[in-house]
Amino acid sequence: MKICKIYIKDYLHFKDFELDLNNPHTGEPLEKVCLIGRNGTGKTLFLNLINKFLSGEDIIPLMNKANYSLIIFKVCLESQKFYVTYRSLNQDFILLDEAVEKHFNWTNQLLEGGYSENYVLRHIIKDKSLINKITFRNKFSNLLIHIPSESYQNLSKSINDVPQTNLNEALALFKDFPFNHEISANTIGQFWKLLIFLIKKRQNEWEEFQNQKGNQDKTVRQLKEEFDEKNPKILEKVAELWNKILEKAGLEFDYENASNPIQLNDNLKAYIVLKATKQPIQYNQLSTGIRNFIFQVGHIYSLYFNRKIERGFLLIDEPENSLFPDFQYDLISIYQQIIQNTQLFVATHSPIIAAQFEPYERIILDFDENGWVVSRKGKMPTGDDPNDILIKDFGVRSILGEKGVKKWERYIELQTLIKVEKDKAIKSELLKEYMQIGNEYNFNPNAVS
Repeated sequence: MKICKIYIKDYLHFKDFELDLNNPHTGEPLEKVCLIGRNGTGKTLFLNLINKFLSGEDIIPLMNKANYSLIIFKVCLESQKFYVTYRSLNQDFILLDEAVEKHFNWTNQLLEGGYSENYVLRHIIKDKSLINKITFRNKFSNLLIHIPSESYQNLSKSINDVPQTNLNEALALFKDFPFNHEISANTIGQFWKLLIFLIKKRQNEWEEFQNQKGNQDKTVRQLKEEFDEKNPKILEKVAELWNKILEKAGLEFDYENASNPIQLNDNLKAYIVLKATKQPIQYNQLSTGIRNFIFQVGHIYSLYFNRKIERGFLLIDEPENSLFPDFQYDLISIYQQIIQNTQLFVATHSPIIAAQFEPYERIILDFDENGWVVSRKGKMPTGDDPNDILIKDFGVRSILGEKGVKKWERYIELQTLIKVEKDKAIKSELLKEYMQIGNEYNFNPNAVS
């Protein structure tokens, strides 16, 4: 299941706005989407709308500020494409088959006249099973993850020892495992609870495996080798993921000495340590960027761990917060290695992250001369210099500061002065200044900025 189009009519600063989420080469819904735009253009709004739509929350109350507004999602479910429409005037939503788009002005008719018109009426989907299919359920194969931007800025430094939860809370996940997850400062304990759940789940599966018919005559070593091959340990895998990040700071995740909970009130005790001395480091002593990153990536990884996801959505708002540029360069690749059957939506202000998307996957939001939000696709190729993307896709006029602009103007002026100067001594001084500015600012004399 993928979202292939979002249409908004007369809501806030959106008027006849269409967000095309299809691959222009294949016509299929995009696997990953990067939303770019200045503050106030609606990047976060889109993530929130998608989150509410997929989680089954009512998005119509969000539309009440506009008297006559319409929000439409075009969904691709297996081989079928159809529209889910929300109308503020009638406070309702209806499903329409894809063929309705062939009729001129059908969105205006929906907004103004309801759906009594014959051509709209003919395309209403009354199949209740389809509604059930697009609604996420608390199934182990459904997954919706929303990461708001503020979670990176204010991830709690008040973690004493380890995030707070216990075995009893983790065992409740066996009865009811939610499909909808927020990763934020408020859900650190949820991540730790998930780790305990996965540890206990593996222990249960090990006991069941030993008792399976055909395994009774095998040695314990044979059984363990066969089981371990298909059932990795969550803490060991988290260590592999985290240590790629932690090793740069001389740290590692000490999963081997983790103390697993036994009593219902017990918590998981697992620590990060100095590689050289094995001395434990409190989580609140880690740098903000490293701590935020490992908790976020670890939480995402744990939600996908050893699961077959049939329908997944990952919505991330400003993943660059608190991250040093080195961490940003491979961020999208890290996400893609973790997720499966998942449509990824990222809202960012970072050209480094935007460069990891194809140009048609980058959607730039901006205001037109009337103040309405419009969109366009990116221009620069994937993997391009982030500075090029900043100028050409983000629309930043110059990446230089005020002093840098003056130096650039002087640099260009010197090119002309050097050519026309006849006095060798003066020309030498001009050339010396020209070389000094060029070396300091790494200016290309043919560059345009």
